This record gives sequence, structure tokens and C-alpha cells, in this order.
Amino acid sequence: MMFINMSNTIGTFFKSNPFMVKYVQTGLVNIMSLARYIKNSNKAEKNASIAAIGMEIRRYVSRLPIQNKLNFNTDVQNLHLVTRSNLQELIFIKNPQNREYAHNIFNKISKTKYFSCIVEGDKEITLITDFDVEDFLKDKILNKMILYHTTGLGFVSVDFPIKLRKVVGVYSYVLSALQLADISIHSFHTIGGEILILVKNGDLIKTQEVLTSALKI
Repeated sequence: MMFINMSNTIGTFFKSNPFMVKYVQTGLVNIMSLARYIKNSNKAEKNASIAAIGMEIRRYVSRLPIQNKLNFNTDVQNLHLVTRSNLQELIFIKNPQNREYAHNIFNKISKTKYFSCIVEGDKEITLITDFDVEDFLKDKILNKMILYHTTGLGFVSVDFPIKLRKVVGVYSYVLSALQLADISIHSFHTIGGEILILVKNGDLIKTQEVLTSALKI
């Protein structure tokens, strides 16, 4: 009866967390650590040992189709990583007037020594900078245009060769590594072959360490 209950518990857990199967199969998750998490989360019977939960995790995953690791070797990619702190992010709903304001701000900052980056989507425009935008925010019209204004950010930029776009799951690999390290991603952008990941300043060093380890930079 214990075995049946345990099997149902593990099955329910993986069905509720479908990506976790891939993480276990590709070695991104330590099985005993996952077993300890399941036990501490009161998702298993109280008298179930961590070893027993770990054994059932292995048994459950072994019956599933194998999800292969990514078909690229980071050792030969010559990847580079850059960090920058004390950033602010301004997000505008995209329309002609907002677009003009956002680009005017971007052009003014671009003429200074400060960092600036603007990213346009179908619905929003994002402006990222370490320039002090307080003077801009005093403009009441501009204030109404800004959907979000977030301070205290930093970014980690990974210079991915564009050819890695063809590798299925390459971005998932990066994001999974941060998720397992309990790092919240505030914003994520790809610009050409570059990945730009914004996190809180307090997580910046940890983010750098996690990506350096995962990508073998």
C-alpha cells in the first residue's frame, strides 16, 4: 500500500511540475535534493524516507521517454559574460506618441556616458538605462505614458553565437539554471546573438556565478 501511495504522490508531483522531468533526466536536478523537497513540502507520507522517495522518483522517471540533453558543447563556443548594475527599466505601452517619447529619451541618454538600450515589441517598448531618469519623470505627460518604472536592477549579458539559435532548448537551459538557483528573472531579451537577463541587484552576483557554472564560461 505504501508503494502505491508513493507512486501516486510522485506521479501527481511530476504532472503538476512537467518541466521537472526534463530537469531530472538531464541532470539539472539532484534526485535526493528533490526527494528532500517533496518530503519537506508534506507532499509525501510522513513516515516515507528520503531514500524511498528518491527511489520512487528514479522508478517513475525511468518509465518515461528520455529527453536528451542539448546537442551543443559550451566548451567550444567561446561564450562571454558581462554584468552591469544600478539599472532602471521604463516600460511604455506601444503607440505612436509613446514611441516618440521613448526614443527621444533614448536618444538623449545615448549622447551621454551612460548605458542605454531600447527594445520594441508589438505591444510594449522597454527602455533600460543606468542614467538617473528622475528629471524625465517630472514630466506629467511622460508619467502617464509609463506603464512600469523599476529601479534597483542589474543585468547579465551572455554573448551567444547566433548559430545557437538553431539549438532546440538552449534558452530553456539558461532559464532552468536560474530557476533551480531560485533567481527571479525581472526581464529577458535576446538581441541578435546576445541574451540580456535583468535581475534584482541583490541577485546579480549569484546570477553571474550560476550562468558561469552552467555555461562553463
